[in-house]
Parts: sequence; structure tokens; C-alpha cells
Amino acid sequence: MDLKTVSDQVETKLAELFDELRSGISEREDSRAFGAMIEKRITDNWERICTELGYEALDRPGRRTIFDFAFQDAGCIVGIDVKTKDLDATSYSDGGICAVGNLLKFLANDKGVFLIAEFGHNQSAVNSSKRDIEYIRVAPFIMLPQNAYRIENLGTGQVRLNYTVNQVWDEIAWDRDITVFYDLFVDLAMTHYARVSRDAINRIEALKDFRKNGYTHFTFGCH
Repeated sequence: MDLKTVSDQVETKLAELFDELRSGISEREDSRAFGAMIEKRITDNWERICTELGYEALDRPGRRTIFDFAFQDAGCIVGIDVKTKDLDATSYSDGGICAVGNLLKFLANDKGVFLIAEFGHNQSAVNSSKRDIEYIRVAPFIMLPQNAYRIENLGTGQVRLNYTVNQVWDEIAWDRDITVFYDLFVDLAMTHYARVSRDAINRIEALKDFRKNGYTHFTFGCH
């Protein structure tokens, strides 16, 4: 599967679907509600989009799935995670994607393709109570630059992005083989789990000290 072609096709269809929102004709002013509006419009048009592209639209998955929309082509499932990025400099986004295990199960076990569809939006220049879509970018997750990936969380390990897709657009490795992705991502994951395992051991020792000292003072800091 030519992932650049697939990404371009999906991006073009999404751009057509939201073309009028580039001109200050936005339905919602709140960033979260704006994101919900984006997903609803895609949902309402997803079957038509897939039909026009020659793909088989799949039902929208449940909350525990790593993607929001999907289609099937020649037996391969292509999952699309929709991200709405508020471009206001004061707005925080954690870049959250999914758990490490869920990502690798989808890519390796299900032989799936995982795309990120990113909608950058900002306060409308025409009407300050509304929002405009500034850009739409679609790219394969496995082809983002290495420094875009990070893993956090002491428990399962959560995959996050350091940068928006738009910020690293010129660095996307469109010809990257998935084995190359696995090499760099597994190294990143192993480094993460080695670090959190040390943190976990330190926390156990802190709890032991807390008990030994009669529960008088507690800290997860250095001993």
C-alpha cells in the first residue's frame, strides 16, 4: 500500500468536506465543541468518502480503539485518528495518541495502517466568537520523524507526540519501512520501561521507609 497516496487521498476528501470552514463560517466557538463538530461531520459523510475513494467503510469503532474512523482495502484495515489542534499559543495539548501495547497490537497483530488526521484551528479573523480551520494534514504515524515520538506514564506507557503533524510535515519519512519504525519505537519503549521500573523500585523503597519510620513523614523524593 502506497501510504503517501492514501494519505493524500484522505486529506483531499477531508479538505473538500470542510472547505467552507476556512472562510470564517464555523459552527462552534468552543474548542472542544469544535472538535466534536469535526468528528460528527466526518461520521455523517464517511461512507460516501470511502465509496468515492474505492474503499470499504467500516463502522465507527468503540472508545477503546486507537482510531476514530476506518476503512478496509484489500483486506488491510486503515485506522484514522482525528486530532483537532487549537493553534492559540496559550492552549495546551498533550499530544496523546494511545497506549504502547494497543499501538503495537494494531500494527503488528492486526497488520493495520494507522493515520493521523490533524485539523489545526484558530479564532476566526472574521468573527471572534467562531473558529476557522487553518490546515488539514494527514500522515502515517509510523513515518513521523523520530523526535516526534515520546512515551509517558508509569503504568501502561502512553504514546504522545512532541510536535504537531504540521510542524514536522517536511520531515515525514514517506519511504520508511515499518521495520525501521519498529526498531526506533521499540528502543524508545524499552528505554521508557527501564526508567519507570527504576522509578517504581524507588517508590517501593520510599513506602518501606514510611512504614519503618512509623508513618511520620512521607516523600517519593530521593533518599
